[in-house]
Amino acid sequence: MPKIVDKKQMQKKILNAAMKTFIKEGFHNSTMAKIAKEAGIAKGTLYLYFDSKEALSIAFVDRYFAKMKTWLNQQGEAKTLDEFIFHIKTSLLIDEEEAKFIPVFFEAFGPSFGSEAFRKTIADYFDKMGNFYSQNIAQLIINKEIHSDISPQTIGRVLVSMIDGIMLHYGLFSQERENYENMLNESLHLFKQGLLKRD
Repeated sequence: MPKIVDKKQMQKKILNAAMKTFIKEGFHNSTMAKIAKEAGIAKGTLYLYFDSKEALSIAFVDRYFAKMKTWLNQQGEAKTLDEFIFHIKTSLLIDEEEAKFIPVFFEAFGPSFGSEAFRKTIADYFDKMGNFYSQNIAQLIINKEIHSDISPQTIGRVLVSMIDGIMLHYGLFSQERENYENMLNESLHLFKQGLLKRD
């Protein structure tokens, strides 16, 4: 009787192996054979799920953004400024493996930023994130948690840019985890002070 394979579990296994291989070897030095070996499967089996290294890497990026979108959908509206800051910090606490993938992302997809369609895919994600933060900021103004002479849309987008910059700094410059968390805490402290109600 043939063995029943869970397709989603196999895809997850392959994508995890691909990430490890990309981090260890670099995107351009990674081969489908090396990825298959890391996954503990035959190369032919790998091709049943992904027909090229590019298809595999795009699937990985899609998975990453899907994970972030799921996280956004699960977050309720923050009722207090402290709760909002906690939401932001949670989104920034990526693990070391995710941070190590950031340089691989730019190695693999750097040229793709010349494509309008690719840039739109990334921009759509940041728009969703910006809208989430803008809605929270607008509600915090209504709740009188923060001062009202700011634009929720502008500050939401500023926040997205700040988050993106902090994560890139962590991934591209191989910061120690402790230094990253210190930088994160100080940034959020400054951001919070800027939002607090003024006397």
